[in-house]
Amino acid sequence: MRYKEPFTVYPRKLKTVTVFYYQCYDSNGRRMCGHSTGQRTKTAAKMYCMELYRKGALIPEKKPISFAEFAAGWWDIKTYKYLEWRQMQDPLAPSTIDHYKTNLELHIRPFFGKLKLNAISPELVQSWIMRLSREGYNNSSINVLIATLKVMMREAARLKLIPASPMEKIKKLIAHNKEVQILKTEEVQKLFPTDWRRIWDSYEVYIFNKLAVCTGMRMSEIIGLQSNNVREDHIHVCKQYSTKYGIRPLKTKDSRNIPITATLHNELSTLIKNNPQGFLFSENGGAEPMPRNRVYKETSDAFEKIGISREERKDRGLALHHWRHFLNTALLMANVNTLKVQKVTGHKSLSMTQHYAHFDSRDFTEVLDVQNNLLRSF
Repeated sequence: MRYKEPFTVYPRKLKTVTVFYYQCYDSNGRRMCGHSTGQRTKTAAKMYCMELYRKGALIPEKKPISFAEFAAGWWDIKTYKYLEWRQMQDPLAPSTIDHYKTNLELHIRPFFGKLKLNAISPELVQSWIMRLSREGYNNSSINVLIATLKVMMREAARLKLIPASPMEKIKKLIAHNKEVQILKTEEVQKLFPTDWRRIWDSYEVYIFNKLAVCTGMRMSEIIGLQSNNVREDHIHVCKQYSTKYGIRPLKTKDSRNIPITATLHNELSTLIKNNPQGFLFSENGGAEPMPRNRVYKETSDAFEKIGISREERKDRGLALHHWRHFLNTALLMANVNTLKVQKVTGHKSLSMTQHYAHFDSRDFTEVLDVQNNLLRSF
């Protein structure tokens, strides 16, 4: 059996001189590309290679790449293998990908771009975070940026471009989210009187909000709701719609069935007759969904009519998404099993269900009962 030399040398003619190069083999036995010895004779080149071989340095170390080089093409399915693979395993919504791409271009690349990938340390990341904070970004926004960088550095470690991700020791910042003040029962009753015409400009937007109250569906889910997904006793939520991306999978990727009353089904039946095919809430027979701006405007007008101004809504966090908070809280107050609440809202974790719970101390009648019983025993 022929012995395979650890390296071979060969001449390479440059513009004015001949220099010897060498080739060697990687750990898998594959021939690597040539590297210059800087020597002009074969004997000197061999001696040079033998010295490298003795030191275990025959295979040159890869030059560390910069963060900018590593980040090129990130968050683009067509150019980056990580994202292509991620979409097969745990798909990201197009809006999330665009958001991450914006984070990279505006906040991450400008700070880390010129640095070598292996020079990014936990201390440097902390300096970046402190800088963002001083520039006025709140903790919630910074946490999204941290999450973006964490994904990228974890992939760099997996590819063995760095020994370990510097993000593993970086924790999320405490997010001081503004407390949402849900509508009181009497306010909801004012919004949905027996004669809807007293408050609402159109039946469609009136039912849109009523459906949100009773089901906790996201606005994008209601806008994307198809007439054939409304059943007699439940609504099959399986899609959402956005102006930029059109029909797309749900935020959690999992469809769900939300029970509805016979009364609510009857009210929805009017829309089904008008839009039997396609979108339930539509201005052209179901071909296209009702514009978001119309929903925003008519809902805003309805709040004004019951005495809740734009300033108060902003202060209390009463956006259309508020109805998810409202129903989540109402179900928990009625002692509905938490798992059932999650099946209705589509929340994946207990912490998110708790985040959407906003209890008013005046509703804690059971606490008062316990207190009264305790006082009687003293």
